Amino acid sequence: MPTYRVLVNGKFDHPDAETRARLLAELDRHQSMGFTEDGLLTYSAHLGAFTFRITLRGEEEREVLDEAELKVMELLDAKGYPYRDVAGKATCMDDIKIRRR
Repeated sequence: MPTYRVLVNGKFDHPDAETRARLLAELDRHQSMGFTEDGLLTYSAHLGAFTFRITLRGEEEREVLDEAELKVMELLDAKGYPYRDVAGKATCMDDIKIRRR
């Protein structure tokens, strides 16, 4: 099965003061870059947009995009963070060719 790196972008949808405070309190944990099998949620202190990076295996790109978008929405719902405009892009790592000198 091919391996995909999926980048899901979205926006926080006008979080209230309490939610903003919780997001800012967790900011240090959400500054990492990279892709993991569990997924990494990243955002900045202005709390406008977020990015979710995850590595998934699947037969079709659409399948892994749907799975990644669902994972980030479940994560945000579980924490009570309002969001909108969730959309992902996938890159098949098996299709990347590395040029060596």
